[in-house]
Amino acid sequence: MDHAFPSAAGWEAQHPHTERTRAVMSSGGMRSNQKTRTLVLLLLVPLLSGCWDRVEMNDVAFFIASALDLSEDGRLLISIQVPIPSEGGSTSGTLGKTYYIISETGTNIYDVERKDQLELSRKFFKGHRQVVFIGEALARKGIKDIMDYYSRDPATRLRTYLVVAKGKQGIDMLSTDHPFERIPSEEVRELERNQVGTAVTFRDFLMNQEREGIVPVLGAVEIKKPVSQLRQKEEEMQKKNVFRLSSTAVMKNFKLVGYLDDIETRSLRWIKGELKHEYVADEIPEAGGSVGVVLKKTERKIKTVIKAGKANIRIELTGQGLLHETTAKLDISRPEDVVRIEQGLSKLITEQTLRTVKKAQTEWQSDVFGFGLMVHQYQYGAWKSVREEWDTVFSKADVSVTTKIRLVRAGMISSSLDAEK
Repeated sequence: MDHAFPSAAGWEAQHPHTERTRAVMSSGGMRSNQKTRTLVLLLLVPLLSGCWDRVEMNDVAFFIASALDLSEDGRLLISIQVPIPSEGGSTSGTLGKTYYIISETGTNIYDVERKDQLELSRKFFKGHRQVVFIGEALARKGIKDIMDYYSRDPATRLRTYLVVAKGKQGIDMLSTDHPFERIPSEEVRELERNQVGTAVTFRDFLMNQEREGIVPVLGAVEIKKPVSQLRQKEEEMQKKNVFRLSSTAVMKNFKLVGYLDDIETRSLRWIKGELKHEYVADEIPEAGGSVGVVLKKTERKIKTVIKAGKANIRIELTGQGLLHETTAKLDISRPEDVVRIEQGLSKLITEQTLRTVKKAQTEWQSDVFGFGLMVHQYQYGAWKSVREEWDTVFSKADVSVTTKIRLVRAGMISSSLDAEK
């Protein structure tokens, strides 16, 4: 007997409850899936907390500055400057000062920092450190191992300024009170930010150290007593000092080999294209007196030719300035008298620049200006022929300097007040 099977449409017509059953089963499955997802999300919520490793502000000691020195027995001496929290809105800390210094010696930086932490009831944090001072003795011995550590340390900010303590220990810079800043290192940070002298960060130093054709430099800071204190008692003179950031430390192969003074530093920055604003004051024989000029715009052009293993370097400096002061008996409303001042300034700057380059050539054989770097970047074929002996090639290079200064404004009167006398 043949059995006839009803079609799907016929079956649903004969059993109308089937469609409702399917809908109910589907709805139940969806609710089950939603419950499962909700349960999983609830289980994950504790793992999404962003504060599981938080440290309260009251439990943190911030580094503001640190100093690296050599101890008397030749070990590494590290000093840390930590601000002291104020009490009840007072301007000084609990010890009557605004900062506290911790010093320890050890075999390396990690060892010393471990010992420093043992003296602190709070966990130290290096992310706010602004300046690292390097004592002159340590700088002359070499800082290669130190820079290797800092380049690997994730807590070190590469924009931290690196400064050599000229003629001093780095700790001397941390412990010297300043008449304006509550924390002494703040003054050095502000000088660096305002580009007073040479400003170099960890990032700048490490990049130049790895480049071919340039010897890295660092800013050098000195301690100077304010003139106003010269008449005070000796014990009070030791309390407040100011920092002078005008010199440049030449760091060849991670070692301090010498300094450039303030005038030489200006020449260095001009050649490197870093000079933006400068005050020039000096005697100008061509003008018959002294002048004070503010340079507002400075530029440089450098051309280096390598031929038969010898270098020929041509430096062209240009600048525009404002004449702010003069003792010369000239009528500056007359173009020919202004030209005399311009020519005198140009000659002076030419001599200063050439003297700076010669000093780097003869005393250290160190191309701190980056002439070799320019050859490396723009004349790689020529650079390959001299790269292995660039220090010698630079020291014997033929260097010439030309300078052109133009005064765009010369004050409100036409001549010096004593010009008629």
